[in-house]
Amino acid sequence: MDAARQKVQNPQHWALLNSNKVFEASNRLRVMRQTVCLPDNRIVDDYYQIDLPSFATVYAVTEENEVLMLRQYKHGVGEVCLTLPGGQIDPGEDVEFSARRELLEETGYGGGKWIAAPSLVLHGNQKIATSYIFVASHVIKLGEANSGDLEETALVTVPRAEVRRFMMSGLTPITSHVAAIGMAEMILRD
Repeated sequence: MDAARQKVQNPQHWALLNSNKVFEASNRLRVMRQTVCLPDNRIVDDYYQIDLPSFATVYAVTEENEVLMLRQYKHGVGEVCLTLPGGQIDPGEDVEFSARRELLEETGYGGGKWIAAPSLVLHGNQKIATSYIFVASHVIKLGEANSGDLEETALVTVPRAEVRRFMMSGLTPITSHVAAIGMAEMILRD
């Protein structure tokens, strides 16, 4: 374990005493009510956890140094915005396979050199979901997009130098995508 990680880890974890399902909607959403014991032995009997499926997000860069983005309506945002390709990881599916599948389905692009970035948890207390981030460079057009998603999607190629401006102007309002862009750019600069 590296020194930076040792500094932030605390050996005193919360103990899970009980967990009951309060609500479940197929494989899309589950709410759990937990009883936890804190390190000072206090008991919290109504700690809620929200569980959504994990998902992959891909920062894909073409050989022309353009980032593949999608212009689509996102109901959680309530408007059309720019997003990165990606989507839900199916149960039992390999994470990188899922990311490659989503990129091909949503953009028609694939191949290239792939790097796995650190995964991120969406909410520090409720977890909610895990975002698996991949950086794919030198991707090429392999076919036509055919995602079958609910949203109508248009592929947009954005010069890498412009992605930050798009993000800072609010055109990319989804937190996990902003984090993926930041991580990807750090990886690509190294």
